[in-house]
Amino acid sequence: MNEAEVVSRICEHLQNEKWHFWIDDHPIHKELRFQKHCLLIGGSRPDIFGLNDVKQIFAVEVKGLKDYKKAIGQALTYKSGVHLSYIGGINTFLDKISNIALSSGLGLISVDESGSSVEVINPLYNISPIFLDDIKNELTVLQHQKKKNRSFSSFGRTHIINYFAPIFLFQDRESKSRTKKELIIDFEKVDWANKAYSELISGANTIGILDLNEVGYNLSKIGQFCLEHFITIGIDSISKLQEMLNQTQRNKCVYSEFPSLAKFLQLIYFQNSDFKQFISILQSFDKTEVSSKEIIDILIMEYPNLFLNFFVKPTAKDKVVSMFLSGNKQALMDNYKKTISDFGHYNFFFAFKRHLVHLGVLSQENKTFYKKTEELDVENDYWILGKDILI
Repeated sequence: MNEAEVVSRICEHLQNEKWHFWIDDHPIHKELRFQKHCLLIGGSRPDIFGLNDVKQIFAVEVKGLKDYKKAIGQALTYKSGVHLSYIGGINTFLDKISNIALSSGLGLISVDESGSSVEVINPLYNISPIFLDDIKNELTVLQHQKKKNRSFSSFGRTHIINYFAPIFLFQDRESKSRTKKELIIDFEKVDWANKAYSELISGANTIGILDLNEVGYNLSKIGQFCLEHFITIGIDSISKLQEMLNQTQRNKCVYSEFPSLAKFLQLIYFQNSDFKQFISILQSFDKTEVSSKEIIDILIMEYPNLFLNFFVKPTAKDKVVSMFLSGNKQALMDNYKKTISDFGHYNFFFAFKRHLVHLGVLSQENKTFYKKTEELDVENDYWILGKDILI
């Protein structure tokens, strides 16, 4: 029984157990009908990778007629990025390494060469995987799960304060759900200056201050807290919010005019895990100026899900996902102008960056890009971090 046959037997068993998995896109597996992956964990690709029936991430190093001792080292490598790491193989060969494998915190998936049985022996213990978040991001790409909320980088060039206006429409009826149409009518009644009402409502939902349900929108707990804070600091009506917005137009920003408010809004934004992780990535470079090239590179190589949700325009997501799944993500870094032109979201370099300046996450020294996306020089476009980032 060769390796591909062992992989096939194990996969059939995992299907019956309702595990969700992919197999390594290696030539020896080309005849197998199962979905493929190109995931690397510690520089190696597990033969089988996925989620078990209780949503734990697992990896399997499979062997056929040889190299079982080598499999131990490879499976131990996978432990850095998954909950459960297994060695899969023929039972008579696995028996010879079972004691050392199990004592090392590995599991076994044993195939009976003379019959049809497959036995799964779970690891006796497992340490916390240090790269689990990265692998979870890769898994999200494989599953191609689309976020119910859009990304912050899809925001228009609208001033950040505009996205907090919708919560004032709930001021007298905080618990009542409202349709988008009803909210737009209310915006028209108060004659809010920015007329992109639908955009403002969707943006408030992305930030997390409005929740969307089957009936419509309602004020979230964070939104209620935010509204209470505005009232406490004297912004007790939507008209006063408009006055504040007018004081931070043009070359001014929320952080320069109202630094305490900007830091409060940071805390609201940080309730979104994607946003918080993106800012943590900027900080991880350990320097005050980070180029767009450095950001794009680390998102492609280590945080593909954030790359999809922050950098890639919605119409190009399926194409980029295909590139990741085919193992062709390096092509995204071979020609940055083409990558930005074909797949890049203009607002990532423009409106989103400006939002970070308003929040004080980026310094006012940052230059905003106004030209065509394909004209951007990623090596000389910098994100200059502010001094008051609250994480």
